[in-house]
Amino acid sequence: MSQASNHWGVEINGADQDKRVWRALLKPPFDPFVEEVKNDAGDYLVLRSTIFDGIASSGEVHNLAEQLFSTLNVAMSKNADTDPVTDGAVVDFSHGGQPRRHRYIKAEGTAMRIRGGMAELTLTDAQGKVVQPQPTPSRAQLWMRAATLNPEIGSALRYLEGKPGWFELYKAFEALDGLPNGGIAKKEISRFTQTANAGERHHPNARTRPHPKPMELWEACALITR
Repeated sequence: MSQASNHWGVEINGADQDKRVWRALLKPPFDPFVEEVKNDAGDYLVLRSTIFDGIASSGEVHNLAEQLFSTLNVAMSKNADTDPVTDGAVVDFSHGGQPRRHRYIKAEGTAMRIRGGMAELTLTDAQGKVVQPQPTPSRAQLWMRAATLNPEIGSALRYLEGKPGWFELYKAFEALDGLPNGGIAKKEISRFTQTANAGERHHPNARTRPHPKPMELWEACALITR
């Protein structure tokens, strides 16, 4: 996928560690990608995407960005253990010279947790020279491409935002129903649905009996995002 041909971007707000991971995993020429903007008042990162192609106003970009960031936060969280970042100013690159920022105010909560850093792998040849790998889309970018090609995948990802419970996981499962199951065994799918239906979604009865080996919530999360 080529770089976005439009002149819009959206500033990325969040913890420095999370922004570094976004920049490391969302690289051009694949979509979406992160671009650094140099600014006298301080450099900042911008998310570029073909989803903004043909958009005429910053307000439209802002509205699209909310859903884009919601979906991408899930993809990044599941693939790189990042905390959510938020969409900031809409950035207009069309004027030449310094990009113009259009700011929209929103209230955001704050949270903190301690995590390890992201490991980087360097390859060298027999002479000890660094071998530059061929550019490939990250797993998060592949997820976003799938969500663009199939809206049901995007819906499923948004159900997984934050800390999903059985209700959200089952809604994500329903959104994906009918798509290839990625090699997941039918018995595991049955174990998931039986555990979900006998738990928070329904009161146990003759039709929704608990599975002999109920699935843990963390197992269900891993199954849906496999």
